[in-house]
Amino acid sequence: MKKLLFIVLAVAFTTAASAQTLSVSSATKSDAKEMMKENPKMNKQISEALMKDEGLQKEAISYLSSNKGTKEAVSELIKSNKGSSKGLMKAILGDKSLSTAAIEYISSNPKLLSKAMKLVQM
Repeated sequence: MKKLLFIVLAVAFTTAASAQTLSVSSATKSDAKEMMKENPKMNKQISEALMKDEGLQKEAISYLSSNKGTKEAVSELIKSNKGSSKGLMKAILGDKSLSTAAIEYISSNPKLLSKAMKLVQM
């Protein structure tokens, strides 16, 4: 009887632990957008991380430079900032549509979002 109780508890614990891991690892773009709506601080945290980390800056700038909707605006900002990625990122975050696109890109990419959140929590 004790063995049966132990096995049932072990299975229940294992199931609960894997369910939590599964829900975190299966985040999709729509989940990320929903999470951003629920946590308004996330936009600010991603913005802070974008200002701190050159790797995130390059990823976001590369994405915005290749995206149809933001390509022209980013090209103009690149011309006016003359190569400074930090200055360029400051200009991008100052533009509402570009900052929204950059933040959505970071938040929809679990690897980049994880990096950004680690930078902010330091």
